[in-house]
Amino acid sequence: MILKGATVATLDPPRVEAADLRVEGERIVERAPALSPAAGEEVVDAAGRVVIPGLVNAHTHLYSALARGMPAPSAPPRNFVEILERVWWRLDRALDADSVYLSGLVGGIEAALSGTTLLIDHHSSPSFINGSLGQLRRALEEVGLRSALCYEVTDRNGTEGRDRGLEENEAFQAAGSALTRGMIGAHASFTLSPDSLERLKALTERTGAALHMHAAEDQADVLDCRARYGIGLLQRLDAHGLLAARALLAHCVHLTEAEVAEAHARGCWVAHNPRSNMNNAVGHAPTSAFKRAALGTDGMDGDMLAEARAAYLRMRDAGRGDAMAAALELLAGGHRLAAALFGLPFGKLDAGAPADLAVLAYDPPTPLHTDNLGGHLLFGMDRSHVSSVMVAGRWVVRDGRLPSVDTAAAFARARDAARGLWNRMDRL
Repeated sequence: MILKGATVATLDPPRVEAADLRVEGERIVERAPALSPAAGEEVVDAAGRVVIPGLVNAHTHLYSALARGMPAPSAPPRNFVEILERVWWRLDRALDADSVYLSGLVGGIEAALSGTTLLIDHHSSPSFINGSLGQLRRALEEVGLRSALCYEVTDRNGTEGRDRGLEENEAFQAAGSALTRGMIGAHASFTLSPDSLERLKALTERTGAALHMHAAEDQADVLDCRARYGIGLLQRLDAHGLLAARALLAHCVHLTEAEVAEAHARGCWVAHNPRSNMNNAVGHAPTSAFKRAALGTDGMDGDMLAEARAAYLRMRDAGRGDAMAAALELLAGGHRLAAALFGLPFGKLDAGAPADLAVLAYDPPTPLHTDNLGGHLLFGMDRSHVSSVMVAGRWVVRDGRLPSVDTAAAFARARDAARGLWNRMDRL
């Protein structure tokens, strides 16, 4: 097909131009100001539309899709660790096969409707470990999205739970597809023993898969490491061989700029989650040190345009004069991270790039060009403008509707599953 008359806006580097895009199979094969359709070629009128690369969510927890509006714990959490203990660690223990699948389905639907085409998910369901990643994969591929999935290895559910988590990560490596990749998940230093870190190291070496781990989200993670092992958190990970190329460290709020620079020097990526950081009141991340970094939502939703706006505002509030450019760089970082995981040139929308894109019905009230793209992305465009979304050359959203999923039925099932999930949480 040909998308004709579009305003094509890419981020790496920022670039806005009028162009037609020719798509064959899963790739963009041609980009030019005026392409002539071949016989039998579908022509999609994109005049008055802005086409952007599909957005990447670099760190999320799809199981939180069924947490929206759930009752608050009877004893309000007083700090970050209590938020985990009284909310999220009760939620993940209450998950079963159906609620895992449905959280992936409705989370994927909302991500697609927000223009997000690739989700890097960090999953935990201690009562349903083996096969849990397969349920998420099934849900996301029904929607038509790409994903990189892992299971959270931790000691908090005992040795058996830890070992089953390791097994689920390893088994899933053989389940990859054109749309799905596997990573190796780990919770955080303060819930992992030296033996567990060694097992994670062995698993990443044996499979060649990248690590996806929380790091210094809250000061408690750093203080625990100092108290128990007498070294910094990154020093501990390094001692176990886990600071490696393509390792994805989520949050990094309480790392120093020097520590972030060292992680980047080892090839590690950082997933920055500003809305979650503010919601949990864990502090302000050292974003000025972020070079190999991308935006995540930490399970709040799949809306990367909203996350980019929050990142900009938080950096601006902290006094960064280059906050707008830094926010765009974080969005572009998601494409670079996806390229490292999938081996495809995401974010380019040039010949040879994967046909992963979002079409926005955005009619700018002021001129839109390369030099002011940031102002339009951060102050004008939002998820309400997303009209169509393509992944690997296939329409996942077309004119606001998902052709492969009965959205109303999915959300009705999710509401029933959420009630059961919340009841099980109450009994824990």
